[in-house]
Amino acid sequence: MLEVRELESGYKRSAVLQGLDLDLAEGSVLGLLGRNGVGKSTLVNTLMGLVRPSAGQVRVDGVDLAGRRPDVVARAGVALVPQGRRVWAPLTVTETLDLAARRGRGKGPWTTVRVLDLLPRLGERLRHEAGQLSGGEQQMLAIARALLTNPRLVLMDEPSDGLAPAVVDLIGRALTGMKAEGVTLLVVEQDLHLAFAVADEIAVMDKGRVVHRSPTAEFRSDSSVAHALLGVA
Repeated sequence: MLEVRELESGYKRSAVLQGLDLDLAEGSVLGLLGRNGVGKSTLVNTLMGLVRPSAGQVRVDGVDLAGRRPDVVARAGVALVPQGRRVWAPLTVTETLDLAARRGRGKGPWTTVRVLDLLPRLGERLRHEAGQLSGGEQQMLAIARALLTNPRLVLMDEPSDGLAPAVVDLIGRALTGMKAEGVTLLVVEQDLHLAFAVADEIAVMDKGRVVHRSPTAEFRSDSSVAHALLGVA
């Protein structure tokens, strides 16, 4: 579904991505790991069209979207769950879900009913403003907002960021549910427990490139790889 070739991107005079290559098959979940500052968020933002690349290709179902506007990328079936949630604080949960559904790509499997089945806590908060929700509930709302566009590919940037371990487990169960429904996921994550729980494969970035990729079970079984690439035991 996703083919990234020789992607170069960054900010003003700062080059971050250095000829990055990446593939992602339909229905698969890839956990993307790496130390701070190696370009993970830059990659996600470039794929979504929020940062314009200086070179390379980003193909979704064979269509090159590199350098296209975010709305064009979204209409091609890509959705973003951004770091920090970025919910619309004054809107209620219901208003947020209704707006996301209207901005969707037409008919698709994800309806408000199905999203609330996956994320039942949101059903208990429908009249609450997004700004009144807990961090975990806001993350669930950001996930629901993305799913209601009926995307082919969901990009997730640090879904565990700032959340308590028990809440991260809830988010993990939601991602597992999305995986069971065949949603294709690229999950940028620092929490190894969450990444290992949901990803089919693990990729590691360093200095703007993907420097390692292996099945999750293989990555977990060789602690020396994680230590060398991530600095963890």
